[in-house]
Amino acid sequence: MGRQALVTLDHIKAAVAALQAEGRNVSSRAVREKLGNVGSMGTINKLLQQCAGDKVETPSSLRQLPPEVQYAILDFADHQANDVRQQIADELMQCKREMDDLAEANEQLTVMIDDLREQIVRAMSDKANIEGQVKQLAEELTGSRNEIAAERRAAEATRVELIKLQMRTEVLAPLESELRDARAECEAQRRTSARFEQAAAVLEAQRLALENHVQFLDRKAEDAQDTRQQLAEKLETMSMLLDREKDARAIAERELAVVSATQAERKVAGNTTRKGTDSKQHNNPLTQD
Repeated sequence: MGRQALVTLDHIKAAVAALQAEGRNVSSRAVREKLGNVGSMGTINKLLQQCAGDKVETPSSLRQLPPEVQYAILDFADHQANDVRQQIADELMQCKREMDDLAEANEQLTVMIDDLREQIVRAMSDKANIEGQVKQLAEELTGSRNEIAAERRAAEATRVELIKLQMRTEVLAPLESELRDARAECEAQRRTSARFEQAAAVLEAQRLALENHVQFLDRKAEDAQDTRQQLAEKLETMSMLLDREKDARAIAERELAVVSATQAERKVAGNTTRKGTDSKQHNNPLTQD
């Protein structure tokens, strides 16, 4: 079952509306701070671009208006074009800052990945050493167990012989002392066997703990690889965004050039019309004194 997203498009829209109401600049970092530093910069940036793409574009066609109104509209369009150019420049600077932040985060993650790799190499080396020690101790334990078993068999045989000897020579008191010694020796051997078994249990617990630690390091390495992949996707998204901003700026400049050319042609046409009217009035004898 997939993990639930911490940041959604609705959260981004609410944060953008709050920043605009406060009069603050809308950026990925500002939106993340508004959301309480929740979510990654790549996810927030992707949702922020999706939110910006949902805006409705204004129609470019206008009705036929009187010249005075058209002049006023053209003047307003000039101001709007200047504002758009300034906004695009600000957004480009903001995108550059965000790309620098992403590059810095990527570099930090690369360093973390290298550190994790070194830790994994050291852990694998430690694991190999401990496995060698465990194998050696297991071999020693096996040998000790075999020796203890042989000694037990020998002790059992001795005990049987002592019993037989005791049954045959119950009147001989020195045999009782030898029997006590043999029993004490068997007890010492049992204690030695118990110590070896305890040492084997401790080594087994250490081996299991080391395997759990290695698995934890493997999971951290996989998480770091996923983070690096996400950063690569973020960089690709930022590159697409810059290309889109360049195209928008080129379109805005072309539209501004068209508006400027239209305005210049209208001014020339207006001057030509006024000159023709003045010339007719000068040549008309009714208008002369």
